[in-house]
Amino acid sequence: MESANPLARSPSPPHADGPWRLLVVDDHALCCAGMAMMFRTVPEVAEVAVASHPEQALRIAALFRPDLALVDFTMPEHGGLETARRLLTPPSRCRVLFLDDEVEHGHVRSVLRLGASGYWTKHATFDEIAVAVADAIMGRQTFCPAVEEHMIRTPVGLWYRPSLIGTPLETLTSRELEVLVHLTDGLSIRQCADEMSLLESTVAAHRTRLMRKLNVPDVVELVKLAARKGLLDWANGYRRPATEG
Repeated sequence: MESANPLARSPSPPHADGPWRLLVVDDHALCCAGMAMMFRTVPEVAEVAVASHPEQALRIAALFRPDLALVDFTMPEHGGLETARRLLTPPSRCRVLFLDDEVEHGHVRSVLRLGASGYWTKHATFDEIAVAVADAIMGRQTFCPAVEEHMIRTPVGLWYRPSLIGTPLETLTSRELEVLVHLTDGLSIRQCADEMSLLESTVAAHRTRLMRKLNVPDVVELVKLAARKGLLDWANGYRRPATEG
């Protein structure tokens, strides 16, 4: 860690032209070292610290007080998500930008819930990550192109709706998707029928066709498949808004 006096940081927020303090958190030592070496060439970056373990990251952050932490989502033990949650806990002013091996729908959903500054995969170039870091430090959320193209801005914030193209769910009809959404939400056949104004026998027939099309043996596996393929992120258009009163 390059820090002559980690306690001498001004309490004022970072400026666009620096100096910035970065913390790189990844259990792969080579990845940590490489990222740190490259960021030390960025004029706005004053200091870079590295951590290869969640507890080490939290200890370093308490002294180093970074402006932003680059966190590997798949860290071991309590993982990148919990590490980030603790890094974001007040009075810390640290922002968090996640790195992941591949886009995982559930990971993106967790990042949005946490209120982190962004999510990128390790397939990005260093220049792309450097720009993302600058945006995040200035208070803007930033996402890799594969996620950004499926991001929708709503009155209550960002909503991620990944494409179903290329997944087994692509072959389903709109009515089958609607049934699957309700089953994934935990509704019974009767509740699905009430929600969709259909006969229970019709819903049951749709469920049978779903299992046959998706080659799964039961509803539990059906729901697991839907969740893995991003249906939970995709499906809000089928959910009725809560009624008032």
